[in-house]
Amino acid sequence: MTDTAQLTPTDDPPLLPAYGAPPADSVDPSPREEPREKPADRPAASGRRFNPWWLAPLAMIAGIALIVHRRAAVPERADWKAATAVIAEGLAPGDGVTWAPHWAGEGRLFLHGLPGFHLAEPAEADLARYDRVWLLGAFGRSADDLPAGHRVLDRQTFGPLNLDLVEVGGERVIGDLRADLEAVRVTRSKGDRVERCDFWDGRGWHCTLRKSPDRTRACLGRPVAKRLRNRRRDPHCGLDPWLNVSRDVRVIGDHPRRCVWFHPIGGKTLRAHWPSAPVADGVEAVLDFGFTDKVITDHTRKETRTRPARLRLRQGLDGAVLGEQPVSPEKGWRRWRLPIAPAEGGGLSVEVETEATVDAHLCIDLTLRGPRTGAE
Repeated sequence: MTDTAQLTPTDDPPLLPAYGAPPADSVDPSPREEPREKPADRPAASGRRFNPWWLAPLAMIAGIALIVHRRAAVPERADWKAATAVIAEGLAPGDGVTWAPHWAGEGRLFLHGLPGFHLAEPAEADLARYDRVWLLGAFGRSADDLPAGHRVLDRQTFGPLNLDLVEVGGERVIGDLRADLEAVRVTRSKGDRVERCDFWDGRGWHCTLRKSPDRTRACLGRPVAKRLRNRRRDPHCGLDPWLNVSRDVRVIGDHPRRCVWFHPIGGKTLRAHWPSAPVADGVEAVLDFGFTDKVITDHTRKETRTRPARLRLRQGLDGAVLGEQPVSPEKGWRRWRLPIAPAEGGGLSVEVETEATVDAHLCIDLTLRGPRTGAE
């Protein structure tokens, strides 16, 4: 008897449909790709991405151009020399010479023999001491930067340098304590005790000497280099370099100030009697003052050691007090104005008092001013 074979499911995979034709009932689990666009069908690009390195050559070109421009604005020494030669030829009595900006001071090399003065800020210039002013202007500065009331008489150019001749307007200085300092009588007093400061060293008045007057004058007559080589190292010839009343230039309010060094002593009254002061009706006293920057801010201490002081103006030697002005230990160059009237005894006195001597580095500039009546 023949055995009949039992049918069982086959293990062979089902036959695949023809290539490219999936079964109708099959599901493709992978996402279908969209047809790619042809290059011609893509939208046009709006522009390439910006590269900041493209600015490097532009910055280099701009820097070179700026250097060339600034260099062309710097006056040469020949420009300063030519301009000051014109000043020397046209200088008249009552003229002053200055330059702006103050830091561009190369022209000072050629100001020897000319009545030069510092000009801190042209917009705040005080030209009352002069009838005319020659202004050397560099880096775009000129007489146009001066306050109103002045008149430009002439303007010349020397390369990038301007030379303006200015007729000064406004009030006029008729008395100057600094200029008349040799005629001033200086004293220090406490109560009834008065100490005369009557030694003149060529620049100011001193109260105490460590040598005889003759020996001090002989020492002052020696060259400074020789005095420094002295075995005793006494370049001041026995004079006190601080406690005196002298013509000076000090940095106050960040700028050099033409002033009278007026260093007080704690507990005493320092007085400068100006007997020849031209006091008259219509005259006004103008007192500029300030402590030096060195003792107020330009030091390494936590705070200044300078103590407050008080200025006083008095008629004559012992006349009526015209006014008092406190001087606070703050940085700056300040101005005090007050009208004055003539009185018996004549002249004017300025006094200062303080509670402490340490770092009382006070400088003042006292002038008497009246109306300008025109060139004399």
